[in-house]
Amino acid sequence: MGSLCIQNAMLVDVVRGEIRSDCSVIVENGVITTLTHDPTPTAETVIDATGLYLAPGLIDCHVHFFLDAGHAPRVTYLEASDETRMEWAKRNAEIAIQAGITTMRDLAAPAPLMFELERQVKSGEVRGPHILSCGYALMRPAGHCHWFGGGEVTSVAEVRRAIERNLEQGAYFVKLMASGGGLTPGTVPHEADLDLELMREAADVAHANGTHITAHCHATASIERAIEAGLDMIEHANFVEPPGRYRYDEQVALRIGERGIVVSPTVFSAIQTVQRFRTAGKTHHPGDVAAVERLEGRLVNTGHFYRLGLKIIGGTDCGATDTPFDSLVDEILSYTQAGLSTAEALRSVTSDAAVFLDLGTVGQVQQGCRADLTLLTGNPFSDLEHLRRPLRVFKSGTLIHELTGGTGNHAD
Repeated sequence: MGSLCIQNAMLVDVVRGEIRSDCSVIVENGVITTLTHDPTPTAETVIDATGLYLAPGLIDCHVHFFLDAGHAPRVTYLEASDETRMEWAKRNAEIAIQAGITTMRDLAAPAPLMFELERQVKSGEVRGPHILSCGYALMRPAGHCHWFGGGEVTSVAEVRRAIERNLEQGAYFVKLMASGGGLTPGTVPHEADLDLELMREAADVAHANGTHITAHCHATASIERAIEAGLDMIEHANFVEPPGRYRYDEQVALRIGERGIVVSPTVFSAIQTVQRFRTAGKTHHPGDVAAVERLEGRLVNTGHFYRLGLKIIGGTDCGATDTPFDSLVDEILSYTQAGLSTAEALRSVTSDAAVFLDLGTVGQVQQGCRADLTLLTGNPFSDLEHLRRPLRVFKSGTLIHELTGGTGNHAD
């Protein structure tokens, strides 16, 4: 891999929330080695970025590669063959990389297919982002997303075996389904349906193996169990109580903050589902009596999380209902509606996400960082919409996507 210089760019410093003008970035072996204002730095490949903005690649912290992002993703998944499912995943990976998303964390999948997709992306057979996956998520028998297979547990011994098997095969972290969910008939969002004992065992095993653990939690009771079990992260954090009503709980939110637990609120996918319900003239579906109320509550919750200073990472839940793999800008735009600044929203899918996911030197345009980069036409601190349709996307220093008919700037 030869050296690369992206010359005379406006550098997007996500940590400081600042733009550094006329900066040249030199990349060697996939890593940023030099930031300089030298107008004529040397490298094997030079890209003129005069007037353009160089930002870190985005990190989507909650995705499902093997769902089709349509109106009924569970139904289509169950009807499809493994070959079709893999084609969806490859297509989803391509959509993501074209959108400047250079890292994605998959939170439940058919594990053999997931690990094969990771292998093909790493080898270059498939174009896509860096992937972090849990393999199979763990749930009670017939629990949420059990139809992915492989994750149903009833005892601490089964929890331990399932986690160790996933980690041995290449899983990066552990995912639990601690409540029911809208995609799975026979489960309901307000029920905490994974026992606290099993969640504690899962946390102990994950931490003993040096990795983090997160859980899908719609039910307030499931959030409380996640806190008690010592989990590192909570997905959705929806605050739903029997018989299915949304009610934000300040005391529980404060406990999340006190424990330093990271929250991924997944707002945009919820809003997409609300729009679908309203278009159909519905407020709920059978077994989910207050779907619109609880889904809209995710935006309200995010405002509370921000007010309380909780750690927030950005994830779309893409692959799920009506949420395609280029939805991350929509997700962080919703955070600005909840009170975050554009810089804070951008950090939730760049530098903050990298820190909270323990990715090391990722998520910044800084010396020593992995060169996952996007070249943009405008300043994302002024308008996050500039993150859409990047002119060029670099993954580990390699140009992996270039917008056809882009800038007129050239590589020498």
